[in-house]
Amino acid sequence: MLFRTKAYFKFLFKSTNQHGVHSPFVYNLVTKCFYNTKEKTIYSTLKSILKKSDHKTEFKYRTAKLLNRIPSYLEIKKVLIHTNYTDVITQILTLDNTILIDKIADNKKEYDMIYVDINQLQHPQEIEALFIKMHNNSVIILNSIWESESTIAVWNQIKENSKVTVTIDTFYLGFVFIRTEQAKEHFTIRI
Repeated sequence: MLFRTKAYFKFLFKSTNQHGVHSPFVYNLVTKCFYNTKEKTIYSTLKSILKKSDHKTEFKYRTAKLLNRIPSYLEIKKVLIHTNYTDVITQILTLDNTILIDKIADNKKEYDMIYVDINQLQHPQEIEALFIKMHNNSVIILNSIWESESTIAVWNQIKENSKVTVTIDTFYLGFVFIRTEQAKEHFTIRI
């Protein structure tokens, strides 16, 4: 717990809001999706999903709301969920979104979004295998990036990968984009 508290203060010190973002793509993502304050009727259902989940979830309510907004904003249709919390994440993502979810990677498919528990990425080849499943407008979302020193090391390894152009750290979630039209940048955003 002490590690997470120290990590959170470190995150807060480095983080910014939309005013510190100079990339049009990231600025729009932050202002139109991350900071979308429009109330949805499904948010009460999100609360009940989080209350019913019997695993020790790291989700805060606002993080679940953000995850639910991502598919519609990024026009996501095909999702791969690579985590032990598949049912909870599936419920969060599919509320009000029409998306196809795979729980096992199909060798022939590229995915618009890949949701991964960072604790399941132990070797560089596992990270590379995820990049093969992406196209230019895909996103990888990683949870628990500030959970431990080992998860921070994996997050840093991903950020420094030559294929990755944009990463966004929101403390609870890490977003990874491979956008060939954009210069390599890392953002630390408070949500």
